[in-house]
Amino acid sequence: MQIKYWIVGLVALCSVVSCNKENTTKKDDVKTVPVLLVKEKDTLVSNQFVTDIQAKKNIEIHSRMSGLMQQIYAHEGQFVKQGQLLFKINDSELQIDLLKADASLKQAQADVRIAEVEVSQLQSLFNKNFVAKNELDMMKAKLTAAQAKRAYADAERKSVLQKLSFTNIRAPFDGVIDVIPFKEGSLVENGSLLTTLSYLDQIYAYFSIPENLYFEFQKTDKLNNANKIELVLPNGAKYDFNGVLKTAEGEIDQATGSIRYKVDFPNPDHLIKHGTSGKLVLSDFQPNAIIIPQKATFSIQDKVYVFVVDQQNKVKMKNITIGNTFRDSYMIDGGLKSGDRIVLEGTQSLRDGQTIRIKS
Repeated sequence: MQIKYWIVGLVALCSVVSCNKENTTKKDDVKTVPVLLVKEKDTLVSNQFVTDIQAKKNIEIHSRMSGLMQQIYAHEGQFVKQGQLLFKINDSELQIDLLKADASLKQAQADVRIAEVEVSQLQSLFNKNFVAKNELDMMKAKLTAAQAKRAYADAERKSVLQKLSFTNIRAPFDGVIDVIPFKEGSLVENGSLLTTLSYLDQIYAYFSIPENLYFEFQKTDKLNNANKIELVLPNGAKYDFNGVLKTAEGEIDQATGSIRYKVDFPNPDHLIKHGTSGKLVLSDFQPNAIIIPQKATFSIQDKVYVFVVDQQNKVKMKNITIGNTFRDSYMIDGGLKSGDRIVLEGTQSLRDGQTIRIKS
């Protein structure tokens, strides 16, 4: 009988010990994790793009005549006005050609005048029946030939004058002179590059948008609604003026899968030069935005989730939609609302439905 009581007591003791161990295990299963209260706030969202900066007008100035460089009136880096003389190519041979052309034109004009007088005289005699009609027609033909020679001589003279004008190279617009490869006395060939001229009062900052991002921006009209477009210079400083978005190219580049836009910036001090690089920052105001740290999220099969904490401190997986991505956070387009609580860290050690302890 005593042995029976001993056995019953031992079983009861084992049950108590087992229950204590189970309770201890369950208590140890509760994770202590930090929790974030989701809030809405007005946010300025910025997107950065690498940009290629070009002058509004940038042209190469080429020689249209061969000859010796007689005079250079500008220097590299100089700001010049429209119509200002930049280069003078020696024109001594053309001046001789002009004298010849002038002489030929005067001779042709004299021939025309003589023929006109003769036609007038014959016409008067023909009217009085003193000469035959074929004689008058012959003189009229000579007049036509003389007029043709005069037109040819005039064209030759104008051709020489045009060539002479090509020896004076002037600035087509206000701008800054680039490198000048020739020196005075150098032999210049027809088509030689003399310099490059850049109009720097305005600059264009070109940037490309990937095809998928382009259609996303078009859906929300985000580009046209950008509140502010800033330019970050290569030294990290922000440019003093904001830009204005201009029209895009008409088609998507098949090689890169992107479309090109440009932003117009004023450049009154000519600080930014043609060919400068930098970054464009397009900022868009987003009211009542929800932003959470990236470390609060985890991915399963290309979907992004968070653990939402209910009133009983139980966690539940919830799929969220990402709007914009920042350096270490996400802007949420769907799946969360203001007032929700989410697990901030330690999501990898949790499972759906698990009870947690909130870390203070």
